[in-house]
Amino acid sequence: MSNRKEESRTAGKAIVTFARGWQTLVATRSLGRRGVEVVTGDEYAMTAAAFSKYSVADFRYPNPTKEPEAFLDTLEKVVLEHKPEDESVPYVLIPIHKETYLIAQHRERFEPQIRVPIPQIEHIAQVHNKGTLAAYAIERGLPTPKTWMPENMARFQSIASQVELPAFVKLREAASGVGIRKVDTLEELTSTYEEFVEHFKLKEADYPIIQQGVPGDDYCVTTLFDRGKLVASMTYRGLRAFPAERGATVMRETVDAPEMERIAGELLGPLGWHGVAELDFRWEGAPEAVPHLIEVNPRFFGGLIQSVESGWDYPWLLFQLAVEGHIDPVQTTRTDVRTETPVLAFLSTLQEITESEGHMKALHQSWREVKQEFRTGSKRQSLRKLVHGIKDYLDVKARYRKVKGLLEDHQDNIYDVLSRDDPLAALGVLYPLAVFLRHGKVNLELITGEGGPGGDDD
Repeated sequence: MSNRKEESRTAGKAIVTFARGWQTLVATRSLGRRGVEVVTGDEYAMTAAAFSKYSVADFRYPNPTKEPEAFLDTLEKVVLEHKPEDESVPYVLIPIHKETYLIAQHRERFEPQIRVPIPQIEHIAQVHNKGTLAAYAIERGLPTPKTWMPENMARFQSIASQVELPAFVKLREAASGVGIRKVDTLEELTSTYEEFVEHFKLKEADYPIIQQGVPGDDYCVTTLFDRGKLVASMTYRGLRAFPAERGATVMRETVDAPEMERIAGELLGPLGWHGVAELDFRWEGAPEAVPHLIEVNPRFFGGLIQSVESGWDYPWLLFQLAVEGHIDPVQTTRTDVRTETPVLAFLSTLQEITESEGHMKALHQSWREVKQEFRTGSKRQSLRKLVHGIKDYLDVKARYRKVKGLLEDHQDNIYDVLSRDDPLAALGVLYPLAVFLRHGKVNLELITGEGGPGGDDD
């Protein structure tokens, strides 16, 4: 554990977990800039938040999924070690990622010593599991995609042919694009479902759900509740995701979305929700179109930078709520902000640029179809197909314009990591880089910590 010189006067003190997350760096800076002393923790070294000048100390803890008791013991020890001698100094535990659920389950171990402004574990369980969330949303009459929840493999096999495609196979308990796959055919549906069950070693109670694909773009509604009362909310639209098919949002812009925010209040309010939450929606954008609730992240979220830069500073608002019992109203906001996640946002752009490979594959496919049709069908039609295939592949100007536009999308964006007043935090990029070098690929389960049930997220 490392310690740094602490300020003699402080607005309070906070213990923050999941220091490798970009959102944790955002939270650390948010609190530190307001005079809060921030102690950052993670199971790994070389994390972005630990490198930040606003982290007065940092510590390591065991994997909360694999070693829950050891994690709780370590965190309890850290909480006691850093407890301010002056009882009047505000002291708040702010878990960031999925360790939130374990802390909520054992909050009595911490609350005598430190404030813990997170939802009750039974409220988290109601909405984090995609199966129980879908059932709860349907019960309350809230819009959600058509959902199938097979309780065993025999049931899946009996309903597979009834699933309306395209659809998504989803782990019940995962996020950040992990454990979600789009399927377009019955064969893909069957193979993906069986693969998920086997790969994640799922028990029947944890079998994946299947949701019908709905049109539209990705929207993220961010919220803060005070014991069931929605006290702050803002929405951003996902401009890029990585991977492109239902991955985590890595480029964003703030939008007005009162209907989605109303649905968020109707979903979480009756539970008596307390703390932050982020809700994912799909929406076509037209006023008459219905936004569909996709899932809920009952904790801090990857796009936290978008909220903070737009005026909704959730880490500070949550700290205020824990200490004062209320928050100051959000007044100064912006809707002209774009933010992006370093490394992953650029990879998403590269993924779109490499569509040219798809054009080449399409040309080869056209040639195969032309040869077959020339032998057995209309020669005129076959030649027309070949001409269209060549034209599509050789449209160099159109492809250049697309690439240029994609790269220009990165101009003037705000990054999660880079900051003139806190430059050393950029060394946090070493963690995903080390992951890449070790595994030879960008492993989102490792970078985001979102391994599914039975998955290995080391």
